[in-house]
Amino acid sequence: MSSIVSSMKDIFSDKDIISSILDGSLWNTILDGYLRDIFDGSLWIMAFALSLATYFGIRFLFPSPYKKVVVELPEGVSKDTFKIFIEDCADNLALLRRDAASIHKLPFRSAVLHLCHLGDDLLVNFEKDPKDVQVAHALPDRLQRLHEILIGYLELAQQRSQSPQTLRAMEDSEKAVIKAVAKFEELHHRVLENDALDLSTNAKTLDNLLDFD
Repeated sequence: MSSIVSSMKDIFSDKDIISSILDGSLWNTILDGYLRDIFDGSLWIMAFALSLATYFGIRFLFPSPYKKVVVELPEGVSKDTFKIFIEDCADNLALLRRDAASIHKLPFRSAVLHLCHLGDDLLVNFEKDPKDVQVAHALPDRLQRLHEILIGYLELAQQRSQSPQTLRAMEDSEKAVIKAVAKFEELHHRVLENDALDLSTNAKTLDNLLDFD
Protein backbone atom coordinates (compact mmCIF):
# COMPACT_ATOMS: atom_id res chain seq x y z
CA MET A 1 0.00 0.00 0.00
CA SER A 2 2.83 2.34 0.82
CA SER A 3 4.44 1.66 -2.54
CA ILE A 4 1.24 2.65 -4.35
CA VAL A 5 0.98 5.86 -2.35
CA SER A 6 4.63 6.62 -3.06
CA SER A 7 4.07 6.07 -6.83
CA MET A 8 1.08 8.38 -6.78
CA LYS A 9 3.11 11.07 -5.07
CA ASP A 10 5.85 10.73 -7.70
CA ILE A 11 3.33 11.14 -10.51
CA PHE A 12 1.63 14.20 -9.07
CA SER A 13 4.95 15.74 -8.10
CA ASP A 14 5.92 15.82 -11.80
CA LYS A 15 4.90 19.27 -13.06
CA ASP A 16 4.97 18.19 -16.74
CA ILE A 17 2.44 15.42 -16.14
CA ILE A 18 0.21 17.75 -14.10
CA SER A 19 0.28 20.41 -16.79
CA SER A 20 -0.49 17.84 -19.49
CA ILE A 21 -3.53 16.66 -17.57
CA LEU A 22 -4.74 20.20 -16.96
CA ASP A 23 -4.42 21.44 -20.53
CA GLY A 24 -5.83 18.18 -22.03
CA SER A 25 -2.81 17.27 -24.15
CA LEU A 26 -2.33 13.97 -22.33
CA TRP A 27 -5.93 12.92 -22.94
CA ASN A 28 -5.64 13.91 -26.60
CA THR A 29 -2.53 11.76 -26.98
CA ILE A 30 -4.25 8.75 -25.38
CA LEU A 31 -7.40 9.25 -27.48
CA ASP A 32 -5.41 9.60 -30.71
CA GLY A 33 -3.58 6.34 -30.03
CA TYR A 34 -6.82 4.52 -29.21
CA LEU A 35 -8.53 5.76 -32.38
CA ARG A 36 -5.46 4.87 -34.43
CA ASP A 37 -5.58 1.27 -33.10
CA ILE A 38 -9.28 1.02 -33.93
CA PHE A 39 -8.71 2.40 -37.41
CA ASP A 40 -5.82 0.01 -38.08
CA GLY A 41 -7.98 -2.92 -36.92
CA SER A 42 -10.85 -1.81 -39.13
CA LEU A 43 -8.53 -1.68 -42.14
CA TRP A 44 -7.44 -5.28 -41.47
CA ILE A 45 -11.03 -6.48 -41.18
CA MET A 46 -12.02 -4.62 -44.34
CA ALA A 47 -9.07 -6.11 -46.24
CA PHE A 48 -9.97 -9.63 -45.07
CA ALA A 49 -13.62 -9.17 -46.03
CA LEU A 50 -12.59 -7.81 -49.45
CA SER A 51 -10.35 -10.84 -50.01
CA LEU A 52 -13.18 -13.25 -49.21
CA ALA A 53 -15.57 -11.38 -51.47
CA THR A 54 -13.04 -11.46 -54.30
CA TYR A 55 -12.41 -15.20 -53.87
CA PHE A 56 -16.08 -16.19 -53.90
CA GLY A 57 -16.76 -13.79 -56.74
CA ILE A 58 -14.10 -15.44 -58.89
CA ARG A 59 -15.38 -18.94 -58.00
CA PHE A 60 -18.90 -17.90 -58.94
CA LEU A 61 -17.93 -16.30 -62.25
CA PHE A 62 -15.35 -18.95 -63.19
CA PRO A 63 -16.43 -22.30 -61.69
CA SER A 64 -13.99 -25.20 -61.61
CA PRO A 65 -14.15 -27.34 -64.78
CA TYR A 66 -13.60 -30.46 -62.66
CA LYS A 67 -16.84 -31.67 -61.15
CA LYS A 68 -17.34 -34.63 -58.88
CA VAL A 69 -18.78 -37.61 -60.71
CA VAL A 70 -22.19 -38.52 -59.31
CA VAL A 71 -23.02 -42.21 -59.65
CA GLU A 72 -26.59 -43.23 -60.26
CA LEU A 73 -28.18 -45.71 -57.88
CA PRO A 74 -30.42 -48.39 -59.36
CA GLU A 75 -34.15 -47.80 -59.21
CA GLY A 76 -35.63 -48.70 -55.84
CA VAL A 77 -32.28 -48.48 -53.97
CA SER A 78 -31.83 -45.51 -51.64
CA LYS A 79 -28.53 -44.02 -50.52
CA ASP A 80 -28.99 -45.47 -47.03
CA THR A 81 -29.77 -48.93 -48.40
CA PHE A 82 -26.73 -48.86 -50.65
CA LYS A 83 -24.51 -47.65 -47.81
CA ILE A 84 -25.73 -50.42 -45.49
CA PHE A 85 -25.18 -52.99 -48.25
CA ILE A 86 -21.54 -51.93 -48.73
CA GLU A 87 -20.86 -51.75 -44.98
CA ASP A 88 -22.39 -55.18 -44.31
CA CYS A 89 -20.32 -56.74 -47.07
CA ALA A 90 -17.14 -55.09 -45.81
CA ASP A 91 -17.80 -56.19 -42.22
CA ASN A 92 -18.45 -59.80 -43.23
CA LEU A 93 -15.33 -59.88 -45.41
CA ALA A 94 -13.30 -58.70 -42.41
CA LEU A 95 -14.76 -61.56 -40.35
CA LEU A 96 -13.89 -64.06 -43.08
CA ARG A 97 -10.31 -62.80 -43.12
CA ARG A 98 -10.10 -63.29 -39.38
CA ASP A 99 -11.48 -66.79 -39.79
CA ALA A 100 -8.91 -67.55 -42.49
CA ALA A 101 -6.07 -66.55 -40.18
CA SER A 102 -7.11 -69.37 -37.80
CA ILE A 103 -7.27 -72.09 -40.46
CA HIS A 104 -4.22 -74.35 -40.31
CA LYS A 105 -4.93 -76.19 -43.56
CA LEU A 106 -3.08 -73.99 -46.04
CA PRO A 107 -5.00 -74.87 -49.26
CA PHE A 108 -8.30 -74.24 -47.51
CA ARG A 109 -7.02 -70.98 -46.01
CA SER A 110 -5.88 -69.84 -49.47
CA ALA A 111 -9.34 -70.58 -50.86
CA VAL A 112 -11.01 -68.44 -48.18
CA LEU A 113 -8.58 -65.58 -48.77
CA HIS A 114 -9.18 -65.82 -52.52
CA LEU A 115 -12.89 -65.46 -51.85
CA CYS A 116 -12.14 -62.34 -49.77
CA HIS A 117 -10.11 -60.85 -52.62
CA LEU A 118 -13.01 -61.47 -55.00
CA GLY A 119 -15.32 -59.79 -52.52
CA ASP A 120 -13.03 -56.75 -52.35
CA ASP A 121 -13.08 -56.43 -56.14
CA LEU A 122 -16.86 -56.64 -56.13
CA LEU A 123 -17.19 -53.87 -53.55
CA VAL A 124 -14.90 -51.61 -55.56
CA ASN A 125 -17.01 -52.25 -58.63
CA PHE A 126 -20.28 -51.65 -56.75
CA GLU A 127 -19.08 -48.26 -55.56
CA LYS A 128 -18.05 -47.38 -59.10
CA ASP A 129 -21.18 -48.79 -60.74
CA PRO A 130 -23.98 -49.28 -58.18
CA LYS A 131 -26.30 -50.77 -60.80
CA ASP A 132 -24.38 -54.04 -60.47
CA VAL A 133 -25.78 -54.41 -56.94
CA GLN A 134 -28.96 -55.75 -58.54
CA VAL A 135 -27.20 -58.98 -59.46
CA ALA A 136 -25.72 -59.40 -55.97
CA HIS A 137 -28.40 -58.17 -53.57
CA ALA A 138 -28.02 -61.34 -51.45
CA LEU A 139 -24.25 -60.94 -51.05
CA PRO A 140 -24.24 -59.76 -47.39
CA ASP A 141 -26.37 -62.75 -46.36
CA ARG A 142 -24.15 -65.20 -48.26
CA LEU A 143 -21.02 -63.79 -46.66
CA GLN A 144 -22.62 -64.02 -43.22
CA ARG A 145 -23.52 -67.67 -43.81
CA LEU A 146 -19.95 -68.43 -44.89
CA HIS A 147 -18.67 -66.86 -41.67
CA GLU A 148 -21.03 -69.04 -39.62
CA ILE A 149 -19.83 -72.16 -41.43
CA LEU A 150 -16.20 -71.25 -40.78
CA ILE A 151 -16.92 -70.60 -37.10
CA GLY A 152 -18.33 -74.11 -36.77
CA TYR A 153 -15.43 -75.54 -38.77
CA LEU A 154 -12.85 -73.88 -36.51
CA GLU A 155 -14.62 -75.13 -33.38
CA LEU A 156 -14.45 -78.70 -34.66
CA ALA A 157 -10.82 -78.26 -35.74
CA GLN A 158 -9.83 -77.30 -32.20
CA GLN A 159 -11.14 -80.53 -30.70
CA ARG A 160 -8.36 -82.78 -29.47
CA SER A 161 -10.21 -85.98 -30.27
CA GLN A 162 -12.03 -85.95 -33.59
CA SER A 163 -14.51 -88.68 -34.44
CA PRO A 164 -15.15 -89.87 -38.00
CA GLN A 165 -18.39 -87.86 -37.93
CA THR A 166 -16.44 -84.73 -36.95
CA LEU A 167 -13.94 -85.24 -39.76
CA ARG A 168 -16.77 -85.77 -42.22
CA ALA A 169 -18.49 -82.57 -41.07
CA MET A 170 -15.25 -80.62 -41.52
CA GLU A 171 -14.80 -82.09 -44.98
CA ASP A 172 -18.36 -81.13 -45.92
CA SER A 173 -17.68 -77.59 -44.68
CA GLU A 174 -14.57 -77.33 -46.84
CA LYS A 175 -16.48 -78.53 -49.89
CA ALA A 176 -19.24 -76.00 -49.25
CA VAL A 177 -16.76 -73.14 -48.99
CA ILE A 178 -14.87 -74.25 -52.12
CA LYS A 179 -18.19 -74.34 -53.99
CA ALA A 180 -18.94 -70.85 -52.71
CA VAL A 181 -15.60 -69.65 -54.06
CA ALA A 182 -16.59 -70.95 -57.50
CA LYS A 183 -19.91 -69.08 -57.25
CA PHE A 184 -18.06 -65.89 -56.29
CA GLU A 185 -15.81 -66.29 -59.31
CA GLU A 186 -18.88 -66.60 -61.54
CA LEU A 187 -20.36 -63.44 -60.02
CA HIS A 188 -17.03 -61.67 -60.40
CA HIS A 189 -16.81 -62.60 -64.08
CA ARG A 190 -20.42 -61.57 -64.63
CA VAL A 191 -19.87 -58.13 -63.13
CA LEU A 192 -16.65 -57.61 -65.07
CA GLU A 193 -18.36 -58.72 -68.26
CA ASN A 194 -20.91 -55.96 -67.73
CA ASP A 195 -18.06 -53.45 -67.49
CA ALA A 196 -16.47 -54.92 -70.61
CA LEU A 197 -19.75 -54.61 -72.52
CA ASP A 198 -20.11 -51.00 -71.41
CA LEU A 199 -16.56 -50.28 -72.54
CA SER A 200 -17.14 -51.95 -75.91
CA THR A 201 -20.33 -49.93 -76.41
CA ASN A 202 -18.53 -46.69 -75.59
CA ALA A 203 -15.71 -47.61 -77.96
CA LYS A 204 -18.14 -48.30 -80.81
CA THR A 205 -19.95 -45.05 -80.12
CA LEU A 206 -16.67 -43.15 -80.26
CA ASP A 207 -15.73 -44.90 -83.49
CA ASN A 208 -19.02 -43.85 -85.05
CA LEU A 209 -18.55 -40.27 -83.89
CA LEU A 210 -15.09 -40.16 -85.45
CA ASP A 211 -16.40 -41.41 -88.79
CA PHE A 212 -16.59 -38.18 -90.82
CA ASP A 213 -17.42 -39.86 -94.16
